[in-house]
Amino acid sequence: MIARLRRFTAALMTCALLVGAGTPAFAGTFSSDIGRSEIDTVPVVLDAFILRPVGLLMTGLGMVTFAVLVPIMAITRPSNMNKPFNTLVVLPARFTFVDPLGYHPDRNRAEVKGKIL
Repeated sequence: MIARLRRFTAALMTCALLVGAGTPAFAGTFSSDIGRSEIDTVPVVLDAFILRPVGLLMTGLGMVTFAVLVPIMAITRPSNMNKPFNTLVVLPARFTFVDPLGYHPDRNRAEVKGKIL
């Protein structure tokens, strides 16, 4: 009985590995094929009632974290104070207060490319 159970489990795991390895081949679209508007849009109700309050919370937590890190940054790297400020405060604030309801562009990618100040 135990030998049958082991064989069945081995066969099941082998099938799962074979099917799991082949599923990327059945993907319908690549991420580059999807338009930017489809990726960046969010349902307005979800955005207004869940994402914006979370963004406000993250802005506050980022301000508190940055306030704790300011003395350390002032001593060790005073010329790089803007990098943690942008990450901890500016990006969540833009997400919460600047972006229109239902639309959030990928700010990290745009910032790396130099399209966002």
